[in-house]
Amino acid sequence: MKTTARTLAALLGALVLAAMTGCSNGSPEGAATPSSTAASPAPSTPPSAAPADAAARLQYLIEEEKLAHDVYENFSDLWGTQIFGNIRNSEVMHQQLLVPLLEAKGITDPRTGTVGTFADPDIQRLYDQLIQQGAASVTEAYKAGVAIEEKDIADLNADLATTTDPATIAVLQRLLAGSRAHLQAFESHLG
Repeated sequence: MKTTARTLAALLGALVLAAMTGCSNGSPEGAATPSSTAASPAPSTPPSAAPADAAARLQYLIEEEKLAHDVYENFSDLWGTQIFGNIRNSEVMHQQLLVPLLEAKGITDPRTGTVGTFADPDIQRLYDQLIQQGAASVTEAYKAGVAIEEKDIADLNADLATTTDPATIAVLQRLLAGSRAHLQAFESHLG
């Protein structure tokens, strides 16, 4: 009981921290306000099949957030544009929001400690494809960012449609708001 209370307290603390600091970059280069996703072009990367099991979905989501972080870290180093560094930092917060959920449910965290390596082979293939795409030009890197955020939004919406756990719903809604803001930021660099 004490472990569950501590885990819930950690989750609430993470949510409060996220609300205070925001998950978006907050810089003039990026948009800090979530937007609706109007009809935007289909991602250039094919969506991978997401697991149906609730535990596997949370593992998938945290690796998906790691993918975003690792791609943006690579592009930040490669292109030196502020947007990738800012959104990369938000992706750390997104992962931190998911950790208490995994812990509360006794789910193993699948993330590796190495940038660019993933336990899920579909996420690994997607990472490799996005890195190749974004290495071609900064414009292609922005398009890769759009593809990542569109995929995150689609996956989060699918999870929200089937999730009934209030703590999970709160985290997924926060991640969704952050992904919408990130998408808007990347789209603003393409328009």
